[in-house]
Amino acid sequence: MYAQSYAPHVEISLDNLLWNLDQIRSLLTPATDIIAVVKDNSYGCGSVAVSKVLEQHGNVRHFAVARPEEGFTLRENGIQGHILVLGRIGADLLNKCIENRLTPALNDLDDLELWNRSGSLVRFHCNIDTAMHRMGLLPSEVPLLVNQLRKYPNLTCEGVFTHLAKADEPGTLSVNEQKTQFFASINILKNNGIVPELIHIANSAGLMRFSMSDTKLVRPGIALYGCKPDPSGNFPLDLKPVLSLKSVVAKIKKVPVNTPVSYGGNYITKCETHIATIAAGYAHGLPRFLGNCGAVLINGQKYTIAGNVTMDYTMVDAGETPSFAVGDEVVIIGSSGTHQITPDDIAIKGNTIGYEILCNISTSIRREYFFQGSSVVNNGIIF
Repeated sequence: MYAQSYAPHVEISLDNLLWNLDQIRSLLTPATDIIAVVKDNSYGCGSVAVSKVLEQHGNVRHFAVARPEEGFTLRENGIQGHILVLGRIGADLLNKCIENRLTPALNDLDDLELWNRSGSLVRFHCNIDTAMHRMGLLPSEVPLLVNQLRKYPNLTCEGVFTHLAKADEPGTLSVNEQKTQFFASINILKNNGIVPELIHIANSAGLMRFSMSDTKLVRPGIALYGCKPDPSGNFPLDLKPVLSLKSVVAKIKKVPVNTPVSYGGNYITKCETHIATIAAGYAHGLPRFLGNCGAVLINGQKYTIAGNVTMDYTMVDAGETPSFAVGDEVVIIGSSGTHQITPDDIAIKGNTIGYEILCNISTSIRREYFFQGSSVVNNGIIF
């Protein structure tokens, strides 16, 4: 830790990542493979490091990203597995995607003409929109897809997938409803001689709550990183948080009773006390909604945030006799002593989800990776 810089940093446990992968596999049949969702910088955990560990030590052969540029980065850093681009690919990047062996997802029938004009052999996964109404083809468009593919012999539908909209809700009937629509669409393809090899439906919530023996792949995202799809829900896996956010105490000052603290002065000291300033704020991923209700850990003790979180600093009430000093480590997300603060804990306070907490941690913060008990290099990791 570089206390002299008085700056926050992120620690990533690649061992916990592999633990979570094993937990996920414990729910699957041996014939079911995994597409690791590493989009958006692996939810803030670092897609290059995460993908390298999953490929080299987790035997993961499939990855999913949101945009082509994310796939290019993985290829530039030596990732060899299949990479599925979930979002649409513009004409300007199609040839580069093909050169880099990126698999496009078909989200709109208009893309077929674009792919055909490239003159290349394009193997794609078709996204069937069975509930989300976000991306993909409606089931009613599948017959049109069949007609189009008859005209474009250089295009091959090697996979079909959908995305579950309510799998994180206990007792939901929506998953079976979506699966019914999904497999009806696949039957239309098969009846017309189009037999996709790779079928995938389940996100993290889906694979934890429903049988997916009728598919060859699952797409875990948030579970890999140690969070629950619903932070207040019950799920069957023993997941370990992958990311920790830490900083240091930048200043401690004694203030009298009735002293207002931070913007708006909505925290008033009840006695003479010490206010400690932490070198981290909402610019780094410590949410502003934690003002007066969130906490941080210092030397194994929990301290409530005093007043509004500011952009670069956050204050806590350290009491009449502080048990820590300037330069001591502060845990914003992670463990200290017997206490732990997880992204899900923070999400519950803000009525949001762990995904958002992880994704909002600034990419400008230094990230340090730990594997098998040792710190390893961020880029170009050597194991």
